[in-house]
Amino acid sequence: MTSPADQAAPPRRPALVWLLLASVVVAGFSLVTTGLWIPAVMMFDAPGSTQSVPTVAFALYSAAGPLAGLAGIVTGWVRIAQGRRFSGLKWMIVLPIVWLVGLLGWFAVLAAFCGGQFDCRV
Repeated sequence: MTSPADQAAPPRRPALVWLLLASVVVAGFSLVTTGLWIPAVMMFDAPGSTQSVPTVAFALYSAAGPLAGLAGIVTGWVRIAQGRRFSGLKWMIVLPIVWLVGLLGWFAVLAAFCGGQFDCRV
């Protein structure tokens, strides 16, 4: 048997409001990043684009955006269920931000080394 002292205290109302707002924002982020799949799929129009490693990598990375949002929400609420409210809120926000920073870094590398093209050989 577990004693009441061993169980995690339920989150306070203000904390739950912030967590629910963060969940809605991250879910919206996931919906917006789903829109990156459309240009990623359209890049496969050109002949030989399926053999282009940067194009395939961008398509796979853009597909990971909604998954990063979902992973952030699940990880956040699991941490909250464990009684770590601030940690849950942090992980809920950090995982999608890490994905977004990676995407912006990807675009910065393409702009710096490849002239903004997905094929650096040109």
